[in-house]
Amino acid sequence: MPFPIPAPSACGARLWAGGARYLALAAFMGGAILLCLKTGEHYPFSHFPMYGNPGPRPVDYYFLTDAAGQPLPVLELTGDTAPKLKKRLNTELNEWGFAHNVRMKSRIPSDVRARLAKEVLDGFVAQSRQRGTPLPDQVQLWRGEIHLGADGYHETFFQEAAN
Repeated sequence: MPFPIPAPSACGARLWAGGARYLALAAFMGGAILLCLKTGEHYPFSHFPMYGNPGPRPVDYYFLTDAAGQPLPVLELTGDTAPKLKKRLNTELNEWGFAHNVRMKSRIPSDVRARLAKEVLDGFVAQSRQRGTPLPDQVQLWRGEIHLGADGYHETFFQEAAN
């Protein structure tokens, strides 16, 4: 039994209805993209980190310095941003924690944390050499913590690794 072929006008109406949906979706997406571009650097459409307004718990960030403690331009030298340092280290810590049934990073033994931080640092050093923009001979990986005290915001720094 052959299938009935709809009349051209009915077929065209269905195509137009389907096309209109896609056209409306494209217009909505285009408008959303233009809105985001026009909004620019305003939260939450900003590259400004989420810790722009820290609370009582410390918020950490990571950066590289040379042997004298001068911060290094991570993006220019490695091709990755400084937040990528944190992401890579957190990934290593999380993987070790899951493998050893340790759910809180603060409970990872300090020698393991130091070894993993050194591996991440060595990876960034190798990445910079591979790009042809080598880091200095001696590089340090630092963790900064921003915390809110009774008298305002404070920063503390901890050296995580050095080569």
